[in-house]
Amino acid sequence: MRIPNVLRDGRCAAWVPWLCGLLAAAIAARSLVGAYCDFGIYLDVAREFRAGGFDIYRDRIEVGPWLYPHVAVLPFVALDAVFGDAGSRWVWSLLLGLGTALLLRDTSRALRAFGGLRWWQWLAFGVLFQRCLAQNLTHGQLSLLVGVFVAGGVVHLQQQRDRRAGAWFAIAAALKLTPVLFLPALPLMRRPRAAAAMLVATAAAVLLVPLPFCGLAEHLRHLGDFWRTVSGVLSPAGPTGQMSMHAGPSISGTLDYLLQPTPFDLDGHTVNVLSLGDSSLRLVKLAWSAFVGGLLLAWFWLARRHPEPQRLALQSAAVMLAMLFFTPLVRVLHLATAMLPFALFCRGPRDRRDGLWWAVATAMLFAMTLRQKNLIGATLWRTLDGGGLLHFALVAMLIWLVRATRYTAPPRCNAGSASV
Repeated sequence: MRIPNVLRDGRCAAWVPWLCGLLAAAIAARSLVGAYCDFGIYLDVAREFRAGGFDIYRDRIEVGPWLYPHVAVLPFVALDAVFGDAGSRWVWSLLLGLGTALLLRDTSRALRAFGGLRWWQWLAFGVLFQRCLAQNLTHGQLSLLVGVFVAGGVVHLQQQRDRRAGAWFAIAAALKLTPVLFLPALPLMRRPRAAAAMLVATAAAVLLVPLPFCGLAEHLRHLGDFWRTVSGVLSPAGPTGQMSMHAGPSISGTLDYLLQPTPFDLDGHTVNVLSLGDSSLRLVKLAWSAFVGGLLLAWFWLARRHPEPQRLALQSAAVMLAMLFFTPLVRVLHLATAMLPFALFCRGPRDRRDGLWWAVATAMLFAMTLRQKNLIGATLWRTLDGGGLLHFALVAMLIWLVRATRYTAPPRCNAGSASV
């Protein structure tokens, strides 16, 4: 019996993301109602913001500092003021469910330029990358909604709505700083109007919107504290306190732990294979960053030969991966901002002998889906988690995406060639 492709069938595509969103809201409510989680931190920061006089960017015991522009506090201020603590958790759970539906819907829309995904490709996407969404739901994380605005911006770009795309990217950047990478990328994508709209909207959101809610003096103090905190995270010395344990899929979050005996958890476990000095480590990180950056630039460049909607999707996906590789503090839940390149990967394999695709898929399976200690054991889980398996799988996935883009690029026609 032929299995219907529900995500390409027009009769079903409209409601499948919303069904997933309903399930996501239930998962979020089960985890957030009556628990603290990351959403509890957001509410604490919101209450401090309303009270005034607090350094909301201070390094908090066991959770680290608030690392978002303070305009991102305002939605939580409104939630707490209107619904209180208990009601805010229910409303936030519903918003996370809505965000899940919108993220899946817009990722599917961006893929229409490639013909969409078949049912088994969506199944592979769910198996390999559901953890990126699930951790946002169980933690109540803001990154899911950042991914919603990034994905929505890509769809607006494909639809030639440049100003609206710039506004959506600006909201993402105002909620979390990393999507600001789209600002230099958009002119290279031949979308200068989107870049201008993003610049103006981001500046307005960060510099003007909080003013009526906290006053000029408090606003300037928050801006100074935010700059101090971000500078500390990005400095060569790195972050301090709880946030110094930043093992994850980024370049710094991988090499800092593989090449120096740096503990990556509160129990002091290390996974280093070498013990390099600080200067040697910086040179290795610089060389590896140049390699990864070269792959991203190659993918971005190869995409220019594709039709406009495909080109924009591919180049946006390259920016999304850059956000993950070059941000120091990255966790699995932050990968929700990169659903488009993951979905593009799930268009493979090219054939049964596509060993690279199968190797990456297997690595992803162990790096994310089967990471739980009770399934593979604490020792193996710790080795895979801290040993950079997810990072190197993402780099191998990038190589596969570059190859796939190169081999599927439509040929250029010579001006004097005869038509067939």
